[in-house]
Amino acid sequence: MNKFTLQLVSVGSLAVLLSGCSLFFTDHSDDYQDVAKTHSSLESPEGSTPSKDALVIPNEDAIADLVPAKPFVTPRAPFIFHPMVAVGVVEKEDAIEFSVPTNKDQAKRVVTDFLTALYGEGKSIASQTDDQITSIAFDFHPQGWWASLYSKITRLYPAKTVFAFSFTESEDKTLVRIQFRDEVQDAEVGPWMTPVENSDAHTIAVRLWGTFGRQLNQSSAYLSNQNDASSYPIWVDHHGLYGIRLNDASQSGLETTLNAAGIYLVPGADNVLAPVSPEKIARVGDVIDFSIPTGSGETQKLFNVRRRNLDDVSWDLREYSYKITEQKAGKFLMIDVSSVEQPEDPEVVSFHFAQRFLSN
Repeated sequence: MNKFTLQLVSVGSLAVLLSGCSLFFTDHSDDYQDVAKTHSSLESPEGSTPSKDALVIPNEDAIADLVPAKPFVTPRAPFIFHPMVAVGVVEKEDAIEFSVPTNKDQAKRVVTDFLTALYGEGKSIASQTDDQITSIAFDFHPQGWWASLYSKITRLYPAKTVFAFSFTESEDKTLVRIQFRDEVQDAEVGPWMTPVENSDAHTIAVRLWGTFGRQLNQSSAYLSNQNDASSYPIWVDHHGLYGIRLNDASQSGLETTLNAAGIYLVPGADNVLAPVSPEKIARVGDVIDFSIPTGSGETQKLFNVRRRNLDDVSWDLREYSYKITEQKAGKFLMIDVSSVEQPEDPEVVSFHFAQRFLSN
């Protein structure tokens, strides 16, 4: 058998293999399509109830009729803000003091629970006496692996924050004095200072102020009392931000409330306010002085530049958007401080605004 005949036989054999047996046998796979349907009627016994093909829905008479669909409305949270009691605040040179309307034991219990929630698992109190609580060292900025390795090699460790709370009971109030200090591994311990000197410590002190105000207000603990209107104008939400309850939410009433607190509405902008008059607001693009320190506590101007961002601008020189939200207890002024990341924490800025409404 020559080569050509072998190739021809191979191709033929492959064609027969691929086509199966359909070349030699009839394919009946589609015969069912041409088969006539058979139909036989069901013969029921004599005297039986005639059958019928119908959908039976249980308790159909108890189902309400279909009503036209309405546009979906996002449910509104019923309790955005929670009432607070009046907690006085005094900033001393070396501490922040809260005047808490409760006895010493209750004040210590609130601080203990607050530190436990702040630390999470484990022991959050290093030492405790009858009139003082000292916390463990909190690490608010945990190091990553590379930073931790660098610290081990260079022996330069980050500072951790320790808080001290002292309690002095007087009549029906307790004076809670708050201080902090930085502790660094293998370094000398620094002095106790006011939390205002450290952004993390200041945020914790502000958060504790809101915790005292809410925890000591009994209506905050029971949902049945959440609709009660508190005479104290400052309310707090679960993020630690503060809202101002408005007695008069009209435009004229809002302007009166803001003016009494030393806050201004920004003309030409919708729902924008500022803690300073509009001409003093710092904005991106403003021409400012570029100065350098001279070493004697003074600065020397070199030239003018345009402001590229607001990172170095104090909270009271910025503008903020606001809105008025409503819950069952009334209408509240919400000032949006979320845009503030430097140099102060949004919770601290919200606290500053709240104090404006208490000092008028």
